[in-house]
Amino acid sequence: MTPDINSALAQGIPVLTVDSDAPDSKRLFFVGTDNYRAGTLGGKLAAKLLGGKGNIVVLTIPSQPNLKDRLHGFEDAIGEQQGLKVAQVVDMKGDPTIAFDTAKQMLDGKNKVDAFVCLEAISCPEVGEVVNRQNMGGKVKVIAMDTDQRTVDLIQKGVISATIAQRPYTMGYYGAKLLDDLHHNKPSSLTTNFAQDPKSPVPTFVDTGSFVVDKDNISAFVQGSK
Repeated sequence: MTPDINSALAQGIPVLTVDSDAPDSKRLFFVGTDNYRAGTLGGKLAAKLLGGKGNIVVLTIPSQPNLKDRLHGFEDAIGEQQGLKVAQVVDMKGDPTIAFDTAKQMLDGKNKVDAFVCLEAISCPEVGEVVNRQNMGGKVKVIAMDTDQRTVDLIQKGVISATIAQRPYTMGYYGAKLLDDLHHNKPSSLTTNFAQDPKSPVPTFVDTGSFVVDKDNISAFVQGSK
């Protein structure tokens, strides 16, 4: 979408990105999760759950920029633990069937898997289902992304160890408020290099935050979501 974003700005139409960025475009700024930090949260959590030792399988979509950042953060975090190893990074291609089949193949095989880490939302309910069917909940650690209902249910059952929650409501809410401000208080130019302007009227990035949901706070999370 980069050419369309740039074309809109050239015509005086403010553009910002929400949830997933287009960093090579001239968009004014990005509102969403600091994906590198979300990855480091997952890495530190994996290190804690595994006691700093074990083989990890990561499921992701390597072509997506936000997931690249998460993987980078995850790898940096576990790199501090010499006993942790990423045995495989699986491209699940946005297909939950690939996640399910991969988890089953690995748990049925001879390769030892101590943890599955899912960097996007749709793979971990599938992985959790496989772990649950093989009665390995708690033995094989599963770290998810986002708070889909199946993920929440599997945390409550003790199958998924934890998930990294984002704030999609906050993204939409602040994205709308900030776009409204740009509409009513439009900068004199939308094509200025605001990233290197000390008097920029717009931020570079608005981090809406991420946090861990696990067995200790899942009840409070579910109640708050209502």
